[in-house]
Amino acid sequence: MTNIEKMIKWMTDRKGKVTYSMNARLGPNSYDCSSAVYFALISGGFFKSSAMGNTDTLFTHLENSGWSKVPANGSGNYPAKKGDIFIWGNRGASGGAAGHTGMFIDDQDNIIHCNYGYNGITINDHDTIWGINGCPAITIYRYGKNIDPQPKPQSTKPKPTPGGQQTGLVAMIGTFYPDRKLAVSRDTNPDDTASPALDYYLPGMKIHYDHYIHSNGYVWISYISHGGARRYVAVGQDDDRTDTTWGKGFFN
Repeated sequence: MTNIEKMIKWMTDRKGKVTYSMNARLGPNSYDCSSAVYFALISGGFFKSSAMGNTDTLFTHLENSGWSKVPANGSGNYPAKKGDIFIWGNRGASGGAAGHTGMFIDDQDNIIHCNYGYNGITINDHDTIWGINGCPAITIYRYGKNIDPQPKPQSTKPKPTPGGQQTGLVAMIGTFYPDRKLAVSRDTNPDDTASPALDYYLPGMKIHYDHYIHSNGYVWISYISHGGARRYVAVGQDDDRTDTTWGKGFFN
């Protein structure tokens, strides 16, 4: 087992078994985002057993331990890989609730992190969670020095929806606040079993959108995820009314 695999295993072994706490953050029953990452890095042999810090100190500790920043590609996206560590928030001002951290568990933007929203360690789609949290500043670290300074751009072409409905997107920028649990989709076909929900927005969360579309009996708001893929969230029945949406912030 590689050091990266040991690091990830520390997290997966505790998935669904611990809770989130910023006060009782040193385990074994609860952690916060940064303490979980620190313990995982210690388990992987990257940090000394005495190391412990927070989201803001993680920048320096990673750099002093052989980790390097992953540069954005030509499209402004970060081509993350399995084992990369992400930090949300600006360096010097990302401590406490101002920042967040976790790690990528594959090359498809899935992350494992200890988080308040799900009260523990969970696996989620990074771009969905990043969008839910207002698209904060992001830094990604990868172990090793030989990082390609000009990685190949990732495709930003959205998956076409059935019947060519992608052409029906209407530009409109806003923020929607759902009043119920809403699924995040990669297309606008609610009956497409090949496209299960990527994640969910919970009541009161912010959904920043830049387009909307009428499709398959629903009205959907849409946005581009951090990874460059277009996402869709159904916000109500397509009934020609603006007062029946499942929340506030779309016309109403």
